[in-house]
Amino acid sequence: MNTSIQPAQIDAMLALLADALAACKAQDFESVTRLAAQQESELADLLHQLQPVAASIPEETRAKLHQLVAQRELLQQQMAEWIARMREEMQTVSQNSRLLKTYSL
Repeated sequence: MNTSIQPAQIDAMLALLADALAACKAQDFESVTRLAAQQESELADLLHQLQPVAASIPEETRAKLHQLVAQRELLQQQMAEWIARMREEMQTVSQNSRLLKTYSL
């Protein structure tokens, strides 16, 4: 693989992750799902392409890869927090529903 195109690929993936993080913050489920899946697929492809040339990756590109991994971890953390909040909200709704049934006519 030509290492001169890797930084551009990584920059594009960082932009995609930024979009996914923004969608997660906005709680846009469809966008988060689509963008996260696209990002995971592109990352898997990139890592597969980089494997044969791993020893010769320039330091600048390595730094971008570290940034990419850190942003990916941030997205996963935010998605997990969102899911936990949704779970709590669903439990509250369920409890409220049971209370209404119990104390209604």
